[in-house]
Amino acid sequence: MPEISHIAPASAEPLGDAEVRYRQLVERIPAVVYLCDSSESSFPFRYISPQVTQLLGVTPEELLADDELWYRSIHPDDVARVREQEVSCLARRVDFECEFRMIARDGSVRHVWEREALLPSPDAVPALAQGVIVDVTPLRVAENELRAERDRVQRYVDVAATTLLALDADGRVTMLNQAGHKMLGYDDGALLGVDWFETCVPAAERDRVRGAFELRMAHDDELFIEDEGQLLRKDGIERTIAWHTSALQHDGQNVGLLCSGVDITERRRAEEQVVYLAYHDSLTGLPNRTMLQEHLELALARARRNGSTVSLLYLDLDDFKLVNDGLGHSAGDELLCQVAARIRRHVREPDMLARQGGDEFLVLLADLEDDGEHRALTAAEHIVDAVREPYRIGGVEFEISASVGVSLFPADAQDAISLLDHADAAMYAAKAESRGQVRVFRTVAPRREQGVERLSESRRLRRAIEAGELTLHWQPIVRLADRIPVAVEALVRWNDPTRGLRTAAEFVPVAERSGTLDQLDDWVLGAFGEQRRAWRAVGLNPHVCFNLSPNQLRPERISTLLSALRDGGDLESVTVELTEGAAVRHDEAVASVLWMLRDAGLTLSLDGFGVAYSSLSQLAELPVQWIKVDGTFTRDVPEVTAATRLLHSIGGLIEALGLRAIVEGVETERQVVHMVQRGWLIGQGHYLAPPMPAAEVEPLLRASPAFAVNASAA
Repeated sequence: MPEISHIAPASAEPLGDAEVRYRQLVERIPAVVYLCDSSESSFPFRYISPQVTQLLGVTPEELLADDELWYRSIHPDDVARVREQEVSCLARRVDFECEFRMIARDGSVRHVWEREALLPSPDAVPALAQGVIVDVTPLRVAENELRAERDRVQRYVDVAATTLLALDADGRVTMLNQAGHKMLGYDDGALLGVDWFETCVPAAERDRVRGAFELRMAHDDELFIEDEGQLLRKDGIERTIAWHTSALQHDGQNVGLLCSGVDITERRRAEEQVVYLAYHDSLTGLPNRTMLQEHLELALARARRNGSTVSLLYLDLDDFKLVNDGLGHSAGDELLCQVAARIRRHVREPDMLARQGGDEFLVLLADLEDDGEHRALTAAEHIVDAVREPYRIGGVEFEISASVGVSLFPADAQDAISLLDHADAAMYAAKAESRGQVRVFRTVAPRREQGVERLSESRRLRRAIEAGELTLHWQPIVRLADRIPVAVEALVRWNDPTRGLRTAAEFVPVAERSGTLDQLDDWVLGAFGEQRRAWRAVGLNPHVCFNLSPNQLRPERISTLLSALRDGGDLESVTVELTEGAAVRHDEAVASVLWMLRDAGLTLSLDGFGVAYSSLSQLAELPVQWIKVDGTFTRDVPEVTAATRLLHSIGGLIEALGLRAIVEGVETERQVVHMVQRGWLIGQGHYLAPPMPAAEVEPLLRASPAFAVNASAA
């Protein structure tokens, strides 16, 4: 093959020997070397090294004998591209360079890279070209495998529900999955390459967060860090994200961050609301007694240091029950809100107005000078006058008065508890004397005489229990979709000969103060079991609920409690309702009692959820199965967006805890429809079914086939 001499180096040696040595060198390199004739359209080979056999399974002789065999070996999808590029390079007299696929004789596909250069000729017209062909199949296979692996990882990243983010050392986004783009309101891929801090961190936090990032980059560690911060969506809304981050390293140096984030905005809002409710009244938005007591302790500490006076006003609305009974509870709630607004206008900025509960309010006047009593009396009289002004609610105009008791430190009391008790006693004295009066504790009868009315109330309650004046009313808990009862709650009532039918809220505090609570609880348990036996006698075994007072959460009371409940029937159809405050007490004895009740077969329900403060970790540890969301969260649903969001956030928390949710205070048809649409299953409220005597509730119980005795036994 003399043509090979065109690529042999110049030498003084005979041409044949140099060609042989050069040929030996060419045929040892891991590539195919060739010479071809560029003057013909088929570019026929004049020489091709034997490595082509290893590449394609064909011999050099076959390729030299068949001008078209080379092009038939190129992948059909690449032939036109290769030919077109060869012709173009020849016309422009530039080197040809191309990567394409070839099909070997055994059918395998090989990826090759070809480089071809035109050789100069004496007449300046290229006639020969020399080239080299390198098998790059292993490289392309590795690249494809890497690309496939990267695609698989990207799919996993995009499927992840959490935000996955990678930043380089300059804080620019190198990876953000679909969940992250969606959470921030951007199209997929839109944030790649952008400055994360300038784009997605609120301006108020930007310098601090970037500084923390730069500090992290400067320290060579890979430790995981948990953090929480705000992100700015495209629409300007901020979201709260819980982050887990770790440094990305190369050669021991931090080169970026890898972060996973969970949007906890709604959870934080719900927790903040629960904390808020621990110190505020949900109806009026005023501080509650818990917050007032804390501020009272601080005010007394200051007064002891500087010799100032502290006054506490205890206000109770006169005949508030008439408003509730005559106009309904919604009108009563509206009245309380209006009263709160009027009182607030007569309270100084440093002072505090709080709602004690029911129709009672407390006003703390702190840091008073020597005329503290005069200042307190003046404030109380202004409040009484403001409350007495006419109201118009539900199309009805009426007036109502308030009785106020005043207690002062240090004249009337030396500590917070005594100050509260003495203000309470003064208020009762004012109410007993006449409506709409103000009384100071030390100006009324001695303390012993102040309690006469309460002692009388206590004696009357004790006689009421003995004389059979108590009764149980039953309020259905219903399936919202069809109003069919799923349970019925026992509520104690007092048929007071002088004041009519009274709810538990009116006389249970009397029982607590007078020491008759055990007697009252025993009566309720006895009546509860008696009614269950009566229902079983007529073929009914409804799921029944009753409220267990904190007084019963004592180990020595449990045997009496369980014995009384078993006397009425099986325990599996009984739910014990406990107030949130009683259930979440940090008391090992209480926790032990709750587990004893649960292990005995009783269902445990947390009543009035959201009114007291309890952490999510506490709720997760309680052996309760039902959660009753307090009716204060339902009142403004669905009209008020914030209230609606809060209610459904609480529902989400309950669902996350794996508990059964019951929403209280359902009072309108619109609320029922809304609750059903949003997935609430069980509800309770006067609109759905008010508390009623056993004889009246029995027809409703028969509407539920599950309440038949045989159904329960099955």
